[in-house]
Amino acid sequence: MNFHKLVLIGLLFQFLDINIGVVDIMPDFVGLIIIAYAFSKIKVPYAALGMYCSVLLSISSFIEMFQEKTQTSSFYEVGDLWMQILFIVIGLVDILYLACIFYVSNKIVKIESSVFPTLFISAQILVQLFTSFGMHLPFDVLEGVTISMLILFFFFYMYFVVFLWKRKNIEKKMYEEMQAESH
Repeated sequence: MNFHKLVLIGLLFQFLDINIGVVDIMPDFVGLIIIAYAFSKIKVPYAALGMYCSVLLSISSFIEMFQEKTQTSSFYEVGDLWMQILFIVIGLVDILYLACIFYVSNKIVKIESSVFPTLFISAQILVQLFTSFGMHLPFDVLEGVTISMLILFFFFYMYFVVFLWKRKNIEKKMYEEMQAESH
């Protein structure tokens, strides 16, 4: 199975929240483990870093999943400085993990460069800054920016899926050509 296909399957687990009662039948941590597996099968620079980031994010997601069921408050308490620092670190690991997906994808499928990865990662950094320091903004500003970011990220993630889907097909075609040449 190719890298891009595994990443798309992993993202499906992250994007879809299908619950039966209180049980999420497609938990995020499973998707992150699938993506870590995809990274582990690739031998290019930064694939190992992507794998480690995916594993850290899956552990965080697993802990958060159980934390939500046992307490009414969030895993990341707003008033707790250490939890805020942990939230920022996990956000930075998430950005690094996405950058590794783009880097590895570009190493596997060598096609024309796109400005999309740079825009996507830049938007992720801006969101991380906003979520880390946005609590200091007035509520009406915070509300407007949050709604704008949600709309923007909906389109960014839709394009991200299309980006990976196209590369999945190119990677499949490359693999088939290699198989044909070897026979």
